[in-house]
Amino acid sequence: MRVVNADGADGWFVRAAAVIGDLSNPFYREERQRDVWNEASAVALQVLLWMSWLAATAAVWIIGAPAVPYAWAMIAIIAIAVWIAVLYARSLGVDATDSRWIRWPRMIPYLALLGLFSVGLLLASEDLLQAAESYPSLIRGFVQGAVVGAPLGLAALVVGLLLDLKRSRARKRR
Repeated sequence: MRVVNADGADGWFVRAAAVIGDLSNPFYREERQRDVWNEASAVALQVLLWMSWLAATAAVWIIGAPAVPYAWAMIAIIAIAVWIAVLYARSLGVDATDSRWIRWPRMIPYLALLGLFSVGLLLASEDLLQAAESYPSLIRGFVQGAVVGAPLGLAALVVGLLLDLKRSRARKRR
């Protein structure tokens, strides 16, 4: 059973993902192998999420300000990979972000780690403020970017959540 249509009816994103994931490999023809591999991939994705957040948090706490750009880069790379997985599933009609599939008690450790990361960033920013005397234009640019980017990012998040809520309500009505 193939999820991706060979005739190309799935669109460029699904076709590109099929090529990158080597989904035409004979390995995927056997259903049990495919299911086990999918579960293993899900476990690996969770491990990558945890390890990247742990590493980023440890870096900002231990190293301080010099680690901040690298911590953000690591989180951005993982976020891109996660969103590609989510978008791939959505393009094939599966919504992995539906609140029915999220176990909220399981989110508590993630939120705690996010809190530790945020506090580490604040402590690292103290170092950045001290560095402002040496690199005033860099720090000013960073602050200006944060002042503009944070509200835009928050607005995009709110719009996305509202659209998702609207879609899930429409699905429930059907």
